[in-house]
Amino acid sequence: MLIEIKKKWQRALILPKMVWTMAIALIYMFGRMLPITTLAGNPAALQEVTSNQLINQLASVTGANFSNITIFTLGLSPWMTSMIIWRFFTVFGILKNITTAQLHRYRMLLTMGVGAIQAFGLTSAATFTLFQEFGEAGLAWARAITIFLLITGSFVLTWLGSVNSRKGLGGMTIIILVNMILSFVENIGRYLATGFTDNRWLNVVLFALCWFVLVLVTVIFYRAEYRIPIKRIGVNNAYNKGSYLPIRVTPAGAMPFMYGMTLMMLPPYLISGLLVLFPENPTLLFWATNIGISRLPGVFFYIILLYILAIGFSYYNYDAYEIAKSMRRNGDYIEKIRPGEATRKYIQKKINILAQFGACFVILMGGVPLLIIVWQKGTSENVSLALLISNVFIISSLLLGVIEQVDMLQNWKKYKNLI
Repeated sequence: MLIEIKKKWQRALILPKMVWTMAIALIYMFGRMLPITTLAGNPAALQEVTSNQLINQLASVTGANFSNITIFTLGLSPWMTSMIIWRFFTVFGILKNITTAQLHRYRMLLTMGVGAIQAFGLTSAATFTLFQEFGEAGLAWARAITIFLLITGSFVLTWLGSVNSRKGLGGMTIIILVNMILSFVENIGRYLATGFTDNRWLNVVLFALCWFVLVLVTVIFYRAEYRIPIKRIGVNNAYNKGSYLPIRVTPAGAMPFMYGMTLMMLPPYLISGLLVLFPENPTLLFWATNIGISRLPGVFFYIILLYILAIGFSYYNYDAYEIAKSMRRNGDYIEKIRPGEATRKYIQKKINILAQFGACFVILMGGVPLLIIVWQKGTSENVSLALLISNVFIISSLLLGVIEQVDMLQNWKKYKNLI
């Protein structure tokens, strides 16, 4: 019986991946409850920049959680930030002639450096319980141990994400998805804990309707694609007539929101850490009060960041040169367009248009509601509501990505072995 179960397990495609994903999600949820014991309590980190609620809204897209300082507080933020910086290195041809092992080592060192900056900024206003009797030297050691624990937790989380990429469903994004859903449930729980009134019920119904509309819009734009008809020389049946090159109308997907919020957290960390060293610096004090996402300069910076990331990820996801090269190698072509450079230019033109459209959509979903609320001098609760629109788009997009992966595995099961 055990041998039969083992054979079925080895032949199964989806069940083992689901088990691995659930196990990793449980480990992550357990780690969210393991406190850092070197701290006397939750640090009032970044309080000059924005409220803890807003920081949690930004942090949720990286798997981080600042409501309690735990071993997984930093989440995937160091890894995500370092990946963006590393992308700039590769685009500009820096670090070309080095081995794969060296690339991995440098990438990990960059992640560690970003994590150290974030951990130092987060603990800048912390009260430590360790080595208090040793004065300033003891404080430095306590801070160093805390930073080490936070960085270690982030690296463990990155490793868990890579394991899930190999053996589970959703890859790294499953950690982000679990954290965002948990944060959402916690926020709803706090809102409903104060009791029910007629107005509160009305707010809940309106919120549910808005959530439904946002999810519907996300599904439509996520699945919408522009199709370029192509001819396949090697296919001479009915399938040749329906061949096309698909390009999503939002080529960047939810990546601009996720990485935009991640990068918006880095300046507050950096400024908070620098204020410990230069507490009276007027420039740092100015940016400490204006770079936050609840301030107008911070919102403009966030919108510009969203636009740049939307364009960048569009070109990253759809490389016209590689697409044209692959088509030419496979004998595919676009009718009335010469293969090679002419095809590349044609595809690039379409990508440029869709990249601009996708960037405008990203700004409309993530930047405009935030700008309107901050312009009207709304409270932090209103700003959190505006960020919730982005979070709905991110959660829906990540879930759709997992669903697509499951569908692909289901289709794979339909094929029978030839031997």
